[in-house]
Amino acid sequence: MTNTFHLGMPFIEGSQAQKHVTHNEALRILDAVIQIGVRDTDRTSPPPTPAEGDRHIVATGATGAWTGQADAVAVYEDGAWRFLVPKLGWCAWSDADAALLVYDGATWTDVVSGGGGSMPDSMPLLGINDTANDPNLLTVKSNAALFDAIAVADGGTGDMRVQISKEDSSGTASVVFSNAFSGRAEFGLVESDAFKLKVSNDGSAFIEALAIDQATGNAALSRGFALTGVISPSQLTSNQDNYNPAGIASASVLNLSSDALRSVSGLAGGEEGRIVSIINTGSQIISLLNESASSTAANRFALGGDVAINAKQAALLRYDSAAARWVALARPDGRDVLAANRTYYVRSDGSDGNDGLSNSSGGAFLTIQKAINVVAALDLNGKAVTIQVGGGTYSGGVSVSTPFVGGVPLLQGDAATPGNVVISVTGNAIHVSNGAELSVGGFKLVTATAGNGLNTTGAGRINVVGKMEFGACATAHMHSSYAGQIAVSADYTISGGALYHWWSETAGGSIAVIGRTVTLSGTPAFTAFANATIVAQIVAVSNTYSGSATGSRYSATLNGVILSSGATLPGSTAGSVSTGGQYN
Repeated sequence: MTNTFHLGMPFIEGSQAQKHVTHNEALRILDAVIQIGVRDTDRTSPPPTPAEGDRHIVATGATGAWTGQADAVAVYEDGAWRFLVPKLGWCAWSDADAALLVYDGATWTDVVSGGGGSMPDSMPLLGINDTANDPNLLTVKSNAALFDAIAVADGGTGDMRVQISKEDSSGTASVVFSNAFSGRAEFGLVESDAFKLKVSNDGSAFIEALAIDQATGNAALSRGFALTGVISPSQLTSNQDNYNPAGIASASVLNLSSDALRSVSGLAGGEEGRIVSIINTGSQIISLLNESASSTAANRFALGGDVAINAKQAALLRYDSAAARWVALARPDGRDVLAANRTYYVRSDGSDGNDGLSNSSGGAFLTIQKAINVVAALDLNGKAVTIQVGGGTYSGGVSVSTPFVGGVPLLQGDAATPGNVVISVTGNAIHVSNGAELSVGGFKLVTATAGNGLNTTGAGRINVVGKMEFGACATAHMHSSYAGQIAVSADYTISGGALYHWWSETAGGSIAVIGRTVTLSGTPAFTAFANATIVAQIVAVSNTYSGSATGSRYSATLNGVILSSGATLPGSTAGSVSTGGQYN
């Protein structure tokens, strides 16, 4: 063997003369091969004026002095070309291509791109800062990854899109988010062509939380969702226009309470598609007013009618930017429909935080109005509903302003001794209006400064179906106006005076007491025992009066009518009729 195997450098023979020639030849080969840097790789003929030491990789199809030397490294030395035939694994840097080349035994190949200045058509594995292996043929270990679009100015579209494709509709094309390689969330086309979002607590069992149909775009939530942006403004103590509490811009739940029946005519913070849940966390009714001009147009409610949110009820609203209105997705119209008779209890030691369904301090309501509000939210469904009030004095009046649904409840105190259950207030003790109806019995009524014992207006009706006691009242024991009605079908007692015992007035007010025994104690004083005025009536026939009173027996004016069928009403002076009034 006279040459080395890999580089073909000549050996120095043992008895060789001029050993320096052989040695220098070997050095020339080393100089040409080690750390190869070539001018180019695409020449098929020698350059016309090569410089000493220039190197080129001869391209296929070479001619002239390079004929038959394809892929050889051509070195210009001492005015002539030397050709070095590459071996497997030789590497060379091509200055013209700015590329590192490797000889694979057949051709020179770009180490980075695989040849030809572009990525190879197929690369079985690629690991970036990590080792790739099956099934993860592409593996990247990095704290961040960036995909940047090629700008239009650079010949691109300016877009960036990553596509994940699957073989068929039953397969999966998804992205999985993991904790220490244990999956916790997955989204994509999971075992169907619908877009799905799934989550897992253990990386094994996944729960589907969202599915979006690929044909319709309809989204299905297969699990519950939480509205967590909750604000609880201070209690409403007045009606609200353009209501704009702190935090409303980012809230999804609005907890409201009020000190009495309050209204909200508009709500700030509306933007397209926004959903807000309004929850009445208090004990008083809060009404959302429909299309009220009290608020600016963009804050108003378009509900088809006022919506009353009773205690512990809610309304779900969505903002429609096209209409510039809040509209109702859900409203508290659904009522509890009674399947059996029910009794609610009120006691002086109760609490309005109770449910009212048991006669104990821990079960009964504290105020009568609370019980009225709860019953107002029911569908009585023809069942008997009784509000049973325990002994004691109650300083809060009773107001019914909307009709009950499915029946008329009974407000009942002490049926045998009404004086044991006293409603003593400034204002009306029991007030019914707007077409509502209430039956009562077993109470003593007292009002101070102003107000009536029983008061009806606006077609409201009170049925007195049990014993009553009327104590001192600032205005009248019974008062009706504007088609309000009071119908008495039980005996009762008068123990205190008033301006009037019966006062019916203005556009159809009506009081009817027929066939009852009325007992007067302590000689109560009245301006007039019965007063009918301005096209109103009092019907008091077939009654028995026990005891006496002072003051005029009656006054009928301005087409007011009192019908007693000749009976003498209590009083110390005669009655009077004037201006179209009638007494019979």
